[in-house]
Amino acid sequence: MSQSDVLYSCGSCGYPLNLSSSNRSTTDVGSSYQKSLKKVLIQPIHLSLSFYCCSGITDDALEQVSVGCPNLVIVELYRCFNITDQGLENLSKGCHALKSLNLGYCVAISDRGIATVFTNCPNIGRIIISYCRGLSGVGFRGCTSSLSYLEAESCMLSPDGLMDVVSGGGLEYLNLHSLRSSTGLDSLGRVGYAEKLRFLNLRTCRYLTDDSVIAIASGCPLIEEWSLAVCHGVHLPGWSAIGLYCNKLKILHVTRCRNICDQGLQAIRDGCVGLEVLHIHGCGKITHHGLALFSIARPNVKQRADEVVCIGPSIEDLFRLQ
Repeated sequence: MSQSDVLYSCGSCGYPLNLSSSNRSTTDVGSSYQKSLKKVLIQPIHLSLSFYCCSGITDDALEQVSVGCPNLVIVELYRCFNITDQGLENLSKGCHALKSLNLGYCVAISDRGIATVFTNCPNIGRIIISYCRGLSGVGFRGCTSSLSYLEAESCMLSPDGLMDVVSGGGLEYLNLHSLRSSTGLDSLGRVGYAEKLRFLNLRTCRYLTDDSVIAIASGCPLIEEWSLAVCHGVHLPGWSAIGLYCNKLKILHVTRCRNICDQGLQAIRDGCVGLEVLHIHGCGKITHHGLALFSIARPNVKQRADEVVCIGPSIEDLFRLQ
């Protein structure tokens, strides 16, 4: 076995775990069934580790990882249901170089674990917390400007938590698709403090109101792609603000928005000078005449009827070693 050969498997299902480095070698799972993370050889050269859908991975296993692989920069714990705040502390206390962390569907973690990660890993730039509904977002308090990419789909972020999420000042990509609200009130205007934001996914944020759209449009001048698909709370004032402030906007998604009308479409047409693509379909208040006027005035803007769920840079690219 060479220095870079590593054998890892999930203790629950035996699924082969992916370890990669600048000198990557991957091996298959042996015939034996491991009850926990099985370590054959760990070398500090490893930079990337994926425990994708490995429900048997435990907090103790992450402590082994932090000791044996202190130079990790990418860790994926997607659907590792048994990982708790203790596991995040175990991992982060030894892997200070972490830059990318996928915690999607890690339902047992809380804001305390997230705060530990930011305390121990100051270079975290990309983090996924989608469907971690035990998080309010306050664990992001004190995050640095290195945090540029956040996936928080279907989370239950509080108003204070949203403010903490953008507090680092470096966010360029933010996915809040299907954001839940414990109060039933709109608090998304706080996103307007993310001055460097370039990609924003608010698809199916049903509590979104015009006030928040105005705050975001006026506070995020660099935004290039914005999904407001199925956001029924946006009316003419919101669309007018987008037309007025979003001069760098290239791609806009308004698919199945019930309350965009011909006047709202005109506001986008007359503003948004950089617009290249408009995803528009199923908008009952827009007439054929309104669409025709838009096409005549802005012939270079592509109108697309497809409904896009994911926008901006690919997750796969962001969690791949360069």
